[in-house]
Amino acid sequence: MSNIAVPKASNIGRIETPPVIKDDIKEDEDASQVDLDEAAQEELSEKRRREREARAQALTLEIIGDLPYAEVKPPENVLFVCKLNPVTEDEDLDLIFSRFGKIVSCEVIRDKRTGDSLQYAFIEFEDQKACEQAYFKMQGVLIDDHRIHVDFSQSVSRLSDTWRTATNSKRANQSGGFGGVANLEKKRQYRAVDPDGQEIVLGGVPAFGLAEGSDIPPSQPAMCVMSVCNGIRQAVLATLVIVTAFSMTFIAGVHWHVNIKQQQNIVGQGANLFSPTQSIRSTCSTNDVGFRLRSSYYYQLQQTHVERSHSVLIHFIPSAMANTFNNLLDRLHLTSKEEGVQASEPTEEELKDLRDIYVKAGQDHVFTFYDGLSTSEKAGLFERLKSFDPQYINEITEKALHPPQSSDESQETRLEPLPEAATASILDSKEEDVQSWYTSGLEYVSKGQVAVVLMAGGQGTRLGSSDPKGCFNIGLPSQKSLFQIQAERIWKVQQLAEKQSGKKDIFIPWYVMTSGPTRLATEKYFEEHDYFGLQKDNVFIFEQGVLPCISNDGKILLETKAKIAVAPDGNGGIYQALLTSNVRTDMRKRGVQHIHAYCVDNCLVKVADPVFIGFAASKDVDIATKVVRKRNAKESVGLILQKNGKPDVVEYSEMDDATAEAKDPKQPDLLKFRAANIVNHYYSFRFLESIEDWAHKLPHHVARKKIPHVNIETGDTVKPDKPNGIKLEQFVFDVFPLLSLEKFACMEVKREDEFSPLKNAKGTGEDDPDTSKQDILNQGRRWVQNVGGIVESESAPEETGVEVSPLVSYGGEGLEFLSTRTIKAPAVIEKED
Repeated sequence: MSNIAVPKASNIGRIETPPVIKDDIKEDEDASQVDLDEAAQEELSEKRRREREARAQALTLEIIGDLPYAEVKPPENVLFVCKLNPVTEDEDLDLIFSRFGKIVSCEVIRDKRTGDSLQYAFIEFEDQKACEQAYFKMQGVLIDDHRIHVDFSQSVSRLSDTWRTATNSKRANQSGGFGGVANLEKKRQYRAVDPDGQEIVLGGVPAFGLAEGSDIPPSQPAMCVMSVCNGIRQAVLATLVIVTAFSMTFIAGVHWHVNIKQQQNIVGQGANLFSPTQSIRSTCSTNDVGFRLRSSYYYQLQQTHVERSHSVLIHFIPSAMANTFNNLLDRLHLTSKEEGVQASEPTEEELKDLRDIYVKAGQDHVFTFYDGLSTSEKAGLFERLKSFDPQYINEITEKALHPPQSSDESQETRLEPLPEAATASILDSKEEDVQSWYTSGLEYVSKGQVAVVLMAGGQGTRLGSSDPKGCFNIGLPSQKSLFQIQAERIWKVQQLAEKQSGKKDIFIPWYVMTSGPTRLATEKYFEEHDYFGLQKDNVFIFEQGVLPCISNDGKILLETKAKIAVAPDGNGGIYQALLTSNVRTDMRKRGVQHIHAYCVDNCLVKVADPVFIGFAASKDVDIATKVVRKRNAKESVGLILQKNGKPDVVEYSEMDDATAEAKDPKQPDLLKFRAANIVNHYYSFRFLESIEDWAHKLPHHVARKKIPHVNIETGDTVKPDKPNGIKLEQFVFDVFPLLSLEKFACMEVKREDEFSPLKNAKGTGEDDPDTSKQDILNQGRRWVQNVGGIVESESAPEETGVEVSPLVSYGGEGLEFLSTRTIKAPAVIEKED
C-alpha cells in the first residue's frame, strides 16, 4: 500500500465557510435599528444566523461539486419517509403509496456496504397533487409495526446527479475530463483504482478520492475529509485531530491506537438531513500504518430511533502517547469509552429539553450528578433517560400502588371453573381426539405455520450460578443443559413433521427472549454449541424491556451517579418486546399462524407440542393454556378459571379456604378449582397482530425489593438491609381477562410428563436440580417399560431411571427397538441401536 498517494493539495483537509457578504451586514445594521422587544430581536437574529449558515453551507457544497448551484430547490413531487422498519422493502412502499397516484420511483435507502436498510426512503410521484395527498394521508400510518413519519423531501441529490451527468457528458465530448481538464477528472474520482482497473482497498474497504496511479513519498502527511451533511464542524475537528496524530506518528516513529466514534440519532425530520448519495470521503497516504474509514448503521431496538455511527480507526501501540491522544479526543467529545453509546454529550438545548420533561414530572433529581460526569457517562445517562417517559412512569407507579377501583370490584367476586366447552384433558380425552390434534398439529408445522417463543430472561442465581438459567446443567447422565434439551425437542418435531408430510427442510423458528444481563451470555452459549443442531437463521435471540426502580416515595433510583437503577419489566413485557424486536414482523413474513410460548425452567416442557397446537387450532381460540391438576387444596399455585365471567388467573393467596377446598359436583373426588397454571401458552398470530390495541391496558404489579442506590445528598452508595423501593412488572397472563370465554381454551396435561419447574438450589428437595433430573429419568423409564423394555438397577432408587434423548423420542414414540431389551440404569438412550 506504500505506493498509494494523494494529489498535492494544501487545503484538502480544510472546509472554509464563505465570508459574510456586505448585504448581510447591512441587514443586521438595519435590524438593530428597529424598535423591537428583546425576545423578538433574539428570534430575528437567530433566524438570520441560520439563513446565513444555510447559504454558507450551500455555497460550500456548490464549491465542492455536490450542488449545481447554491440556490437549487428540492423537487415538490418527492416525499421523504422515515422511521421505517428495517424489513420494509421498496415494493412494500410502492404498493402502499401507489393508491395516491403513479409513482416514478420508490427507493429505501441502504448502506452501500452491508445492504441494510437505513430506515428511510424517497418516493417520487409523477404528479405533485398526488404527492401532497400522500403527505396528508400517510402521516403516522403503521407499516410493518413502525409508525412512519412523512415529509416533503429536502434532498436535491437526484437533481445534482442529473446535472453532473449532463454537464460531464457535454464537456467530455469537447476536450475530455471534468470541465475539459483530463487531470482534474482523475483527482475527482471517488473510488481509487490500480493500473489494472481494480479498486484499491484500505483496511478492508474501498479507498476514496485517490488519484489513479498517483505516487507520494511515505513522508507525505495524511489528511482526511469527511463530507457529511450533518457534520461539517465535527469533520473539521476530526480532520485536525487526525492530522495531528499522523504528524506525531511520523515524528516519533511509533504506533498509536485511536478510536473515534460519532453517532447521530435519526428521529423524525432529523433523518431528512441525509440524502441517498451521502458518503464519507477520505484522502490519505500510508506509512506502514493500517488505516480504515468506515460508515456503519445499527439499530437500538428498545427505542424507536436509528443510530448512525461514523468511525475512524487508526491502529498504533505505545500507551503513554495513546492516553494523551485519547484525552484530547475526549476533550473534543469525539470518543466514547462505552461501546454503543453516543460519542458526544448532548447539546445544551437537548439537555434542557429533556431536563424540563423530568422537572415537570418531579423526577429531575436524576440529573444531580450530571455535570461531574465524563463525556461517555453523560451520553449514556442521557440516552437511558431519553428512553423513558417520566410522566408515564409516575402514572403506572401510582396505579400499581393504588389500583383504581373498577365497577366490578364494588360487587362480590364470582369465581367459576372454565366452561366444559373450553377445556380438554389428556387424562380422559378420547384417543382418536388426541391423535387428530397431533396429526393436525404436525400438519401446521409442515406448512411453516408454527413458531416457539421462549421466556428465558432469568439468571441461575438461586441455583448458585451467574449464567442464564437455560445454560444450567441439572445433572443428567448426558450433562445436557435446559437449552439443549429444548432445542433437541424442536429438532425432533421438525423431523416428525417431515416424516408425516413427506416434505424436507421443515423449520420451526425459535424466538428466545432474554433480559439485559443474560442476552450476551445466551448468544455466546448458543454460538459455542452451534445452536444445538438448529439453523442459526431460525433462532432469534431478543431482549425484553426494562423499567426504572422506584423508591418508596415514588422517586426514580440511581444505581450509580451515571446510571439509572432498572429492572426487567416481567414476563408480561413479552408483548411489547415482540414489537420492539421485530419478532412479530419476522413471524408475519414467515407465515406463522400458531405460537407456543413457555418458560425456560421447565425441563419436561413439550416444545411446539403438536397435540397442543392442534387442540387450540381446532377450538379457533386466540389464547390457550396448559394446566396440571393441583396436588391438594393447600398447594401454592395460581389457578386458571373464570372470574366475573372472564378467563383469569387467581393466586392461591387470593382464595379463602372454603373456595380452595371446594369439590367438583360432577367428580366429588376432585377439587372444583384444580387447573394449576404452568405458564405454558398458545397464541394465535391474529391475536398478536392486535398488541397495539391492548398492551397499554395491562396492569403493572409491585415487587418490594432491597435496591442498592446512590444517596442523592451525599453521592454515597447505599446497600439497604430491608426493602427500600419497588420494581414494576407485568405478568404474561394479565392479558387473559381481555378475552371472551369463546376465545380462550384450557388443556389439562399429566404433571409427571410435562411439568417439573427448576426454582430452588440443590438439596432443597422441591423444584430443585435433583427433582428435575429425576423427573426426566422417571419419564424415560416409563417410556421404555411401555414398549416392553426392562429397566434394572443395583443402585439407589433415585438412580433407576433412563434418559431418553429428545433426538430419539419426543413423547415416547419410536422406542419399539427397546421392546426386548434389558437396560441397566442409570442409562442414556442417544440413538436407535
